[in-house]
Amino acid sequence: MRGRGRTLTTGHPRAAARFRSIDHDRHPAWLWFITAGGVGASLLAVAGLPPIDLHGPAHYLGIMGPTCGMTRAVRYVALGEFATATRFNPAVWLLPVLAALVIARALYGRATGRWLEVSIRWRSAAIGLPVAVVVVLLTLRQQANVDLIGP
Repeated sequence: MRGRGRTLTTGHPRAAARFRSIDHDRHPAWLWFITAGGVGASLLAVAGLPPIDLHGPAHYLGIMGPTCGMTRAVRYVALGEFATATRFNPAVWLLPVLAALVIARALYGRATGRWLEVSIRWRSAAIGLPVAVVVVLLTLRQQANVDLIGP
């Protein structure tokens, strides 16, 4: 029966991140999401960029956000052109790293029957502040490359 097994938790209850091991997968959609992302990246590599406009309104005012250039970056990663992908958006490397972690979690869970979970307190200064700084720096970097990724 779900939820009746032993739960192993590490870390202080108020820590910025806590790790748990439970007896069932509470997040099976993540593996489907990663699979869909891989299929989407493969389609971008084979078929090229979509014929529809994926930009937000600020893009047309010349304001680049942290995700600007991500579609092209994903396409270039799928094509194996890593330097070009990084030029369009260096944050593209978060996607394969996260995909590898989700796949490793799924393999570990299937092999052991124990599913690893991470709980993150995003409002914690130890997590939220560094994430905010990285997002601001990425936004500034993307704005500096407006000639490459701009309208």
